[in-house]
Amino acid sequence: MSMPGDISETSGRWSWLAAEGAKAEEKAAELDSQGQSAQAALFHLRAASKFKEAAELCPEQSDRTALEEHAADISARAIYLESLGGMPPSLPLEDHVGDLTLSLDLSAAEAPQGEEVSGLLARSGVTGSSAELSDEGFQIVSALKNQDEMQTFLRRLLAADWRQVRADDASELEFVAFVQNLANAGEPCSGLCASIKEQLRKFSWVELNLGPEQDRLQVAVAMEKEARDLEAAGKAAQAIETLRQSVAVFELVYKFDPRSKNPKIKDMVGSRIEELGKLADRLESETGGAGLGDDLEARLRKLHEG
Repeated sequence: MSMPGDISETSGRWSWLAAEGAKAEEKAAELDSQGQSAQAALFHLRAASKFKEAAELCPEQSDRTALEEHAADISARAIYLESLGGMPPSLPLEDHVGDLTLSLDLSAAEAPQGEEVSGLLARSGVTGSSAELSDEGFQIVSALKNQDEMQTFLRRLLAADWRQVRADDASELEFVAFVQNLANAGEPCSGLCASIKEQLRKFSWVELNLGPEQDRLQVAVAMEKEARDLEAAGKAAQAIETLRQSVAVFELVYKFDPRSKNPKIKDMVGSRIEELGKLADRLESETGGAGLGDDLEARLRKLHEG
């Protein structure tokens, strides 16, 4: 029987998974206490997945039972948090999840030798479609060493930024090449996720997602925020282009969105168009920056032809 602190060769895999689950649980508890229900639920589910995998591999019946029960408790907490629709929890974490007691000291657990961490992560349930859109999520998906999963992750990163890969073969090939180059770039570092997002915004094979499923008012507001962030960072040329994009989408809302039948909303949108247009003109006159590209303008026209 394994004693506390004894990490044997046979226990290495399950104890490492349990240790990873404990780390995810600690992060989940932190987010839970801050009222960040959606993010906390994600980490709770990640922890539960790792504890379940550890239980399947655990040779000790008492530890296996403890892991299974703890995973079930954490899953119940995640379901509760997801049901809140982003609202902070009213029930404390302790109402759903208790302490986990095992025979091993998980602080001494290490990734097992002779097996790729990517294989362990893949079996733990982490994928490009479920990983958090953050540096940590990027590192986890990178560790999977699976380009399909990385493509899925980056498409989600683009979607969260109101963008998408252009729907043509050449753009898809450019995207695949970008993912391959990213895989060969070495170990990810802090801030890389934001850096990748900034890179993606500049590529000609990436475009704003203005499909009918998008709330274009939200897209316009997001573009305005992005433009102001770029201006504050001293990136005037990018700020001008993004301001013009924001104005173009606001104009789409002003002319065609049913919400603009409300005079107050129409006035609000009209004032945003005027203010952002003036800001773009001022920056343009100061820097000689270019205005809105013909490509986006043509796309906006095409959306409402006929």
